[in-house]
Amino acid sequence: MKVTLEQMLDARERRVEIQNKMLGSAGSPSCLVCLTLNIAGDVKRTPMTRMLFDRAVSELGRHGFEVIDYYETDGACGTEGFWLLGESAEEVKRKTEAIEEDADIAASRLLDFDVLALKHPEKDESAAAVRGSLTPAKLSRKEPRKCLLCESPAAECARSRRHGLDAVREKTESMLREFCADTLAQAAYDSLIAELETTPKPGLVDLNNNGAHKDMDEAMLRKSAAALLPYFRDAALLGMQGCNMKELRSRGIEADREMFEATGGVNTHKGMVYSMGLLLAGMGRSLTSEVDYLEYASNLAKEGADRAFGATAHATAGFPDALYCNERLEFHRKTGSENTALVFTLIDSIAVTEDTNLLRRGGEEALSFARKTASEIASLPEDRRMAAVYAFDEEMIDRYLSPGGSADMLALACLIDRWKTLSRNM
Repeated sequence: MKVTLEQMLDARERRVEIQNKMLGSAGSPSCLVCLTLNIAGDVKRTPMTRMLFDRAVSELGRHGFEVIDYYETDGACGTEGFWLLGESAEEVKRKTEAIEEDADIAASRLLDFDVLALKHPEKDESAAAVRGSLTPAKLSRKEPRKCLLCESPAAECARSRRHGLDAVREKTESMLREFCADTLAQAAYDSLIAELETTPKPGLVDLNNNGAHKDMDEAMLRKSAAALLPYFRDAALLGMQGCNMKELRSRGIEADREMFEATGGVNTHKGMVYSMGLLLAGMGRSLTSEVDYLEYASNLAKEGADRAFGATAHATAGFPDALYCNERLEFHRKTGSENTALVFTLIDSIAVTEDTNLLRRGGEEALSFARKTASEIASLPEDRRMAAVYAFDEEMIDRYLSPGGSADMLALACLIDRWKTLSRNM
């Protein structure tokens, strides 16, 4: 939604009112932090700006400041956060400046943390003058902000109008897209690592053993996941641009090659190149247009569906098995640790998934055995379930069976779970 100058001026007045009210109720020592975003143009609030704002909130929270009060506004003029902290203003300013310049956050320089404290009167003023004379004062930066385009002091470029609005707006948009693509790529990578570290996993590589695999181990899977990070980022960026399946597939072919180079020719995550690539493209597209990420991903899959089975059929149908896994993950989290929830979610997935990896290794008999055993484990009392999973792992290894398709569903469920967190305020 575009905003007018009058709306922005009204928003500035409200910001000052909030600052004065919050600081007016403060004790000493205390300071107020106000977070806004420097977004060029007349569109101040988008899904991408909200994702950046939420990241900044998370980074501020890492410092463990004593939060006395918090207030947030979120409208067409942008998202703003106000923290009343029981901390030294100078120390808070130093740490917020570090967030604004964090090279690991692609759009960190769009963040604007103001730190305010009550300014005390001069010591030689009379008591009558002192009463009611405390006023909010904003702490200055040690170094002036740099221009997004030329690295000169931003204030100088703004005064001289050295760069046109279109150029600044284009740079701002580029920074936001890079940040969001990085964020989504990291979510995909973290999901692969979460699936890998889930232990025990019957027949699969985990932190205890290599399952029914003689050609791969934990270290190789970590290397494979890292090799796919650039592809995950590109898939999200392609989605933001409204790519077609041909464009995504072309990048996916390159990603396959990069994965095989990292693993010495071992197929570790080929299914994830396809399925996660589609989901990431859908998530990217939902950040730049009003579309549902699953619908966009499914439509992409339909573009390239010359045959509909396995991962392709799952994608064209809207990822039902991954969504089911995500539901089961949320359910199991209510009663156990994160690892326990992941393990039992995998068992639920094995019980229902038409796992092509099991079919390739042992045919219908193997698939039937795995499903039946998983269903029996799922019906056990919770205190007996984990022991049964360990026994299931041994049996799957002995039979040389690996439910790789179910593991893929678990990884996709983890990505969907992370997306829900990232998109909760959009």
